[in-house]
Amino acid sequence: MKLKKFQTYADSLLPHEVILLNSVKQFQDEERAGIFVTLYQNVCSKDTQLEYDPKIDKRKYSHLMNWMQSRLDGFCTDQYYERLNYIDIRIKTDTISSDEEKELLQLIKQYEPHHFHFIRFYEVVKNYLMFLLVRVRLNDYELIHKFVHDYHDDYARCKEVSNRMTQATVDIVTDYHNLKISQNSIKWISWLTRLWTDQSLDGYNKYQTLILMSYVALLKNDSLEEVLGYYKELEPKLEDGSYYSKKLLLNYYGNKQLILMKMHQYDLALYYGKLSITEQGNDYIMYLNNYSFNLLKLGRSKEALKLLIEARPFARQMSNKYNRTLFISSLMKCYNDNDQYQNSKQYAENRLEMYEKDILEHNWNKFFRTYVETLIHLGEYQKVKKVIRRFNLIDREAQFVKNFVSFSYFKWYLALANHKEGNITEAKFLNGIRREIDRLQATYEVEPSERAINLLQDSIKRAI
Repeated sequence: MKLKKFQTYADSLLPHEVILLNSVKQFQDEERAGIFVTLYQNVCSKDTQLEYDPKIDKRKYSHLMNWMQSRLDGFCTDQYYERLNYIDIRIKTDTISSDEEKELLQLIKQYEPHHFHFIRFYEVVKNYLMFLLVRVRLNDYELIHKFVHDYHDDYARCKEVSNRMTQATVDIVTDYHNLKISQNSIKWISWLTRLWTDQSLDGYNKYQTLILMSYVALLKNDSLEEVLGYYKELEPKLEDGSYYSKKLLLNYYGNKQLILMKMHQYDLALYYGKLSITEQGNDYIMYLNNYSFNLLKLGRSKEALKLLIEARPFARQMSNKYNRTLFISSLMKCYNDNDQYQNSKQYAENRLEMYEKDILEHNWNKFFRTYVETLIHLGEYQKVKKVIRRFNLIDREAQFVKNFVSFSYFKWYLALANHKEGNITEAKFLNGIRREIDRLQATYEVEPSERAINLLQDSIKRAI
């Protein structure tokens, strides 16, 4: 393939990266400018892709690629943070070079308020001030002392917010993990809302605020529209590089997909979901799980299955037990949606043997729901009963529904197995399910899983 290296690099770029590059470009060479116009169209437009001109000197493609990466590296908040840590170590170990001191002094002179990593930057500058004082080096004292003095109150405030953010994160993520909002999360909403409108807040705290409000919105549907508006408000910071890093953009796309999915805007969500899986970083499997679920919602089960199968080697190596068990459930579900029930069963039993403890601790409900449904599709009702009893799923489910409004699916599946084996009549089986559906609909206005109802109806060939 012509221009393979450049094409691969261009395909790895995210829309906000290209928009950022477009804002700082100053091409004198018309051919380089033309290449960039094509790249901008291909990355930022959903229309037909344009071909890169093969007649242009390959060195110009190489130079442009190097320029783009260099500029992105210059904006990257992650690299900036790593550099601050390096300089701080050099200060504390008395090994900082004169060039590194000049670099830090230049950063102080160029500093603009509310930087993404302001807290860390302030701490490094303060450590450098102490470094100079104990050595009676007063040449740059005024500049550095002025910075430490001028930004002391901002630092104290941002640090206090950061400390409180830790407890807010514990409370909100715990609710999100339990799939039910409680007062523990609700009590933080007004504080987070005030933070979002606070123009003096550092970028890191600002972005953490958006993440926590997103978690709350996913549990509290009436705030979805408002939080989606916050994503729109953040766009200028992404486009001018203030909040740029590849990792942050992937997270932004992945979280925005979840918000849009919750609002049933699956096609638009898919656009952001696809962007979130363009790089196999630490959170790749989490983003892929969500993207594959979105594909299933749109009836594109073959695409979802292909992606998850390709990701199996990556998932096996990951240390995050929560995301790994969720991946297992997602792949099983994709097998089922493609009528590959034997593959789903074999994969489930293999993973259960390897990760039983992890599965029972994380995402047990999703895993066993899918596994039992697989067995029902295969007509293995004796195995259904065995699995439900062995893993005490009825009692686990009873505890679960005490804290979260849900139907007793394992109870239904056990009743189905007993009916298929002739232990209870069809009438008794159907009446028990209908009573529970009527009760929860009347009390909580919730509907049972369409997938579960269809499975039961297919198994007994009667409407529920």
